[in-house]
Amino acid sequence: MAVKIIFCPSCGDEVEIADLYEGVEINCKSCGCVMLYQEGKLLLLDTNEEFNLEDLESYEEGEEIEDEEEEEEEFYYYDEEY
Repeated sequence: MAVKIIFCPSCGDEVEIADLYEGVEINCKSCGCVMLYQEGKLLLLDTNEEFNLEDLESYEEGEEIEDEEEEEEEFYYYDEEY
């Protein structure tokens, strides 16, 4: 069972994180990059770049937000007609 699903910062494929604790190594099965979870961020060991975990999370929840924004835009559009 995955704790989180993120996008790999190297190749963009989805990576399932089974355990999330300080110092855990996360491997991308597609490109083989290794990430280390430290202080709430992911450190890409190949390049020493740091990424916020929230920035790499899967956007399935974000798609629902976009739909709500479209509904709001339609609502405002109809308000202007009256």
